[in-house]
Amino acid sequence: MKKKLIIGNWKLNPATLGEAKRLAAKIDPKPRHTAVLCPPALFLSQVEYPRLGAQDCFWMSKGPYTGQVSPLQLKDLKIKYCLVGHSEKRLTGEDDGQVNEKIKALIAYGITPVLCVGYGTTVEQDDFAVIDILRHQLGMGLAEVEPAKVVVAYEPVWAISSGNPYATKKVATPEHAETIAIFIKTKFNVDKVIYGGSTNAQNTKGFLEQNNIDGVLPGGASLLPDEFNEMINIKL
Repeated sequence: MKKKLIIGNWKLNPATLGEAKRLAAKIDPKPRHTAVLCPPALFLSQVEYPRLGAQDCFWMSKGPYTGQVSPLQLKDLKIKYCLVGHSEKRLTGEDDGQVNEKIKALIAYGITPVLCVGYGTTVEQDDFAVIDILRHQLGMGLAEVEPAKVVVAYEPVWAISSGNPYATKKVATPEHAETIAIFIKTKFNVDKVIYGGSTNAQNTKGFLEQNNIDGVLPGGASLLPDEFNEMINIKL
């Protein structure tokens, strides 16, 4: 069985360190697939789990950058993965050039960047229109980067819920996600593509059964221990 990569993005949850520790303790540390937890940066040094990821970083190692977290600091905490270019960051003004700088900095410190693409897509667009948007984001984000060192997460913003993984009105089909994954791998020589967009215990298997989808990036579902444990132990 091919192991899939399942990255739980906790976003700005939970509210306290104690809650974060208790949540992590409920997640299977030896799942069937490769599981990564991404708690808030403030908790990274004290949450215990075999594989931890960061939700974001800055591209400079040190300096007068108030409020930022550097790849060097993440490396010191033995962080293995880091999200970059998430739609919620792009919404605040982050551009593709900044995303590219973050990716290069992470690779320099041996951390795997998880490049999120799909911001700006709409539910009305067909596959060709989506691909046009992704082509620009990937071309800029992967500039001067070895693609094999980057995981790409396709997250159509119209399929992302606001916390409840079952509340979104529209979810991309596994077939659509597979088409996009094939494009990303073929045109940009990326080895690993995962899907993010309101995945949960009910729909994850459909995505993971696709040959070119190498994992998922759940948000709200990763805050529900039973739900997330089911996802990271799905039999394929």
